[in-house]
Amino acid sequence: MPLNGGMNPDISCISPVAGLDAFIDTAAITVHFQPIVSVHSGHVFAYEALSRGPAGTSLEPPLALFRAARAQRLLAPLEAVCRERAMTRWVDAGLDERLFINVSPEVLLDPQHRSGETRRLLEILGLPPHRVVIELTEQSPGIDPTLMAEAVRHYQSMGFAIALDDLGEGYAGLRLWSEIAPDFVKLDRHFVSGLDGDPVKRRFVRAIIDIAHSMGSQVIAEGVEREAELACLGELGADYCQGWLFAHPAPDPARRRPALDERLATLTRRHRRPLEAVIIERLCTAVTPLPADASVAEASERFAAEPDSRCLAVVDEQGIPIGVLDRQRLLALVGKRFGFDLHGRQRVTRVMRHAPLCVEGSASLDQVSRKVTGRERDLRDEDFVITAAGRYRGMGRVVDLLQVITEQRVEIARQANPLTQLPGNAPIRAALDRFAGRARPFIAAYLDLDHFKPFNDRFGYALGDRLLLVLAELLGESLRDGDFLGHLGGDDFVLLLDDTGDRHARLADIQRRFRRACEALVPDAIVRAGGFDGVDRFGQRRVFGLPRLSIAALVLSGTHRPTSFGDCWRNLKAQAKRDATGRVVARYPA
Repeated sequence: MPLNGGMNPDISCISPVAGLDAFIDTAAITVHFQPIVSVHSGHVFAYEALSRGPAGTSLEPPLALFRAARAQRLLAPLEAVCRERAMTRWVDAGLDERLFINVSPEVLLDPQHRSGETRRLLEILGLPPHRVVIELTEQSPGIDPTLMAEAVRHYQSMGFAIALDDLGEGYAGLRLWSEIAPDFVKLDRHFVSGLDGDPVKRRFVRAIIDIAHSMGSQVIAEGVEREAELACLGELGADYCQGWLFAHPAPDPARRRPALDERLATLTRRHRRPLEAVIIERLCTAVTPLPADASVAEASERFAAEPDSRCLAVVDEQGIPIGVLDRQRLLALVGKRFGFDLHGRQRVTRVMRHAPLCVEGSASLDQVSRKVTGRERDLRDEDFVITAAGRYRGMGRVVDLLQVITEQRVEIARQANPLTQLPGNAPIRAALDRFAGRARPFIAAYLDLDHFKPFNDRFGYALGDRLLLVLAELLGESLRDGDFLGHLGGDDFVLLLDDTGDRHARLADIQRRFRRACEALVPDAIVRAGGFDGVDRFGQRRVFGLPRLSIAALVLSGTHRPTSFGDCWRNLKAQAKRDATGRVVARYPA
């Protein structure tokens, strides 16, 4: 079978569907590779192999190709050819990232399926199983979830990592996900497309990512085509991304790699996270990992020589973590009578815990915390592995993570407004920088109270403080996922919102709710009178209306930002106070 570059058969006179078995026999299949990337670290994590039918025929598109194979009961031989060609081409390319290969679980019940062929091919090519990720994909309707679970166990038993494709597309995938924790889940492109402008999709994606991380799975977002989608996925905690924004599928990934690396470097600089987001770097402790061929006896010697090490990572020859060996687990094994004699010569891969918790060094503190605390209760104190582009860097300890979180909370509290405990000046400036660098539209609103000083003078500072606390509470209740609220001091607040098109309705609703809250705090007679007697800044007595919330809002495109937000707000504040609604919304640039 000419899999390394032989001539394709002459299919010009063959009906594409009728000749399907003919070009399967002669391997008239081309393989393209699309990268899976970590933009925050600026590296390629893996490639997905995508098979194509004969060029110039109706079977060139993958969906048509596999649909025809399924109809003619040729799915098993077609997938066998695709896997063989993909792995062979991958080895020929000389790349050392992981390789994702699509597999339909139904082929396992096909009489034409030859069990163990994939493992034998890997042995011939010298490719270790843990560098191959079996991506379970399902195109035929009504597939039994039990069959898919059997497929997972089948490939896991051979040492392959597992990915679930198109997560969220149907009930079967969600049911399988709940039963078996895969190494990776691929977020369906439906949830990615337009994510930056759809708050409902963002809530779904946030929930999916949180569940995945709690189960020890990493999330790959498919179909990323725009930088605004990329920025949003980074904020929500997606681990990796795949899509046309980075590269189209191509048959020659090695030749295109320099251009891809340059593209990723540009995107990384453009979407570099703030200092808080890379604080996880402080948690990394350089601990020499165990090689995959190390013995239990050698591991015991390492633990004896390093009494402070609770866990040791096990890595392959490429530095990719494949497991974790816990000191107590090892001692329980060799500490028994004759335990060392029975197990000392075994490889650590026989006794390690597979699928270790790995976090990228560029991950946010919040993301790492969610992953660590989301583990099963008996694993929450176990050290975790810190990686760079999927390769081992060191170990992290939960106690150090808790210390960093505590330090961060103390720093936040130090910079918070003493009355409302909302973020103060420095966090507000950082939030403005973060929103301005996300490459998607947002609203930057400055809020303050009309007639607040006379209100304080008339009713006392205690009621004035109570009014500010009520305002802070209702503003907090109005926040959606990803929004920001800060308190500059006095009666001045800053609200940063994703621009979802309902800006006027949202801001007007906040004003109405504040009006009702204010009326509830003062005597009914004041409400009926529509105001109160007070003294203005010139010492003159006059009637003031109840405090009104004025809003000066800038709508920013995401590609332009003002030199000074304060100057822009200052020009709008007077307009807002004069406006009957107490609200001005202006675009920047105009």
